[in-house]
Amino acid sequence: MAKPSEPYETFLWVELIGFDNTAPDFGVAAYLANAAFTPTAVSLFVFNPDFVHTHDGLLDERLLPFDCGSYGGHAASYERERQDWTRAQLHALVRELQGHGIAVYVSVMDIFASDPWIGGHPEILNLLHTGERSRSICLFKHLEGGGLYEDFYADRLAAVLRDYGFDGYHQADGYCHPRFTLDKADFSADMAEQFAAHSGLELPRGIGPECGNAPEVVQQRAAWLWRHARAEWIRFHADRMVQFCTKVIQAVHAEGRKVVLNNALTRDPFQALYRHGVDYQRIAAAGADGFIIETVAPGVILGGESGLEANPHHDFQAMLLLIAAAVPEHPLWCLNNAHDVNEQWDVLLHGPTLLEREVYCQTSLFHREGDGALRRCVSGPLVCLADGLRPHEWEWVRRWWGLGCEPEPTGARAATLLWSDAALANQLDDYLATRRFSTHKLLYELMARGAPVNCVVRMADLQAARGPLLVLNPHLFPRPELEAALAYRHGPVVLVGGLPDWLPEPAARFTDCHEPDALACAVYSRELGDMAGLAPSQVAQDPEEIPSDLWGLPEPSHYFRELYFRKVSEGFLTACAQLVAEAAGAVGINQRADVISVRTLQLGPDRLRLLVGNDSHCYAITELDVHRPIRRVQVATVFPGQTPPTTGALIHNLRVPGKGMVVLDVELGADGL
Repeated sequence: MAKPSEPYETFLWVELIGFDNTAPDFGVAAYLANAAFTPTAVSLFVFNPDFVHTHDGLLDERLLPFDCGSYGGHAASYERERQDWTRAQLHALVRELQGHGIAVYVSVMDIFASDPWIGGHPEILNLLHTGERSRSICLFKHLEGGGLYEDFYADRLAAVLRDYGFDGYHQADGYCHPRFTLDKADFSADMAEQFAAHSGLELPRGIGPECGNAPEVVQQRAAWLWRHARAEWIRFHADRMVQFCTKVIQAVHAEGRKVVLNNALTRDPFQALYRHGVDYQRIAAAGADGFIIETVAPGVILGGESGLEANPHHDFQAMLLLIAAAVPEHPLWCLNNAHDVNEQWDVLLHGPTLLEREVYCQTSLFHREGDGALRRCVSGPLVCLADGLRPHEWEWVRRWWGLGCEPEPTGARAATLLWSDAALANQLDDYLATRRFSTHKLLYELMARGAPVNCVVRMADLQAARGPLLVLNPHLFPRPELEAALAYRHGPVVLVGGLPDWLPEPAARFTDCHEPDALACAVYSRELGDMAGLAPSQVAQDPEEIPSDLWGLPEPSHYFRELYFRKVSEGFLTACAQLVAEAAGAVGINQRADVISVRTLQLGPDRLRLLVGNDSHCYAITELDVHRPIRRVQVATVFPGQTPPTTGALIHNLRVPGKGMVVLDVELGADGL
């Protein structure tokens, strides 16, 4: 639960190096004094899974593996050198944190620097498509004695939670999803045999499970499975992941503890399934107590970990909104990049405006509930990693989240996205057949071009929505659901994607140039009138070369790189985004619309909150049109420190920091439109 003084819950992910085992209280009081607040929960990141594997119930003075003391066993943090921790010391640290009213979770990964137990069990390591073994665990394989690793792990994990007194298990990277994408691992005889039994498919002669794990066999097996049995391979992994998670959740719940899971390496519901075989909805139904969403765009934009250029801000915003729609009853915490000494990046030092923008965007995504109320999609942050922050950095994070969660909006000048579980279920087969934009891909491309979409409603609550309704990939919806959407009477209905042949004649319609399976836009509205002027022109000047062998295309090399999708023209996407913005009555951007975006929350009949973002690395000066006379503007953020001038409905000369955001509270005149 959130602290009484805060409208959000704060989770901290902390390595043991963040504490001090030479201090009587393990440095807990000093840590909390430096942060100047008490978090809801702490996840102790002990990293090496041999912490679980080697647990024997004794909390004595034996040392834990050295890489339990820090992520990957890195030698030092900003504050201290890595310390060797004993089992007894860790147990005492858990008790010390709990004495301050903090729930304490434990987390490990599937990778390791030392291997006191794993070194004797190479059979559970991932066997890659190259035929090489990696230093990471495949969750689904058998131990040499014949039992499944998952049974051993769930049993030992339950004992760890019981004996150390942890309040819960934070199921982190490598345990909340397979470490590698499904085209890369695991292609061992063990997994091939399980797959054959699951699917009923017989692998060709020479690559079946009876042929063993020789590198050339594994390479051919991997190539055949990904080309000829991809859908079955993906669904097999989804079933295995649910089976693994169910056993873990049941074991943890039997001890009266909770389980929260990271999502699959920043991926939305469809790509989590396609890339990693993770089905969030089925894992939620298995009893997960919540999810930590890897909204790590700030670190990725800075090149953290990879050193590569990328800009997934809108990608990850769309991902968060879709996961919130998929598992609406489960709390979601946003993994906020702070810093990581092991991975060698620091957002708070090198890009704080990125994180500030991220927080304001995360806290302005909403569910439309069945009673019409708006509910935030997120419960709060998980600060990662949470050691070594300076007092002013903690103050920044708390101020940003406090400001983001401060207002309770009554509405938004935005389209509401319609979510369908059935449409998600149809996405995999559609992608494999056509390579058309997924719903997530289409959503974030529209958001990146200024389409205001920060609310989502599920089919069951459709009639509670207000304002424009956005239906993406309507061809994936069952006909009764799409008919219900077309019967919506609280605003325009905008369809973008594949359009079924049976649709009634819309008020306006236009189609992209890229055949076959071209995307189209249809508008059903009594309010917008003739929208033909928004139809894209000259879209045919955007040629596409469709690869002759779609099944042979390589999959992305990094989690933040995109899947292959068929081309959609810039003109089409821009026209669709403009249409959605006009339907929503979005704030006009008269200057620097190429980099400026505005998210608008309605705080009352005459009050708006404007979240003005800048996607450039440089300061951008903009002019905004709120479409009603302005009585007063107040700057809610620290920057720019002075109120921008206004005339009529216009806000002038607003300077927005690079990759940052300015928040304005606007009071409107009573004699407006």
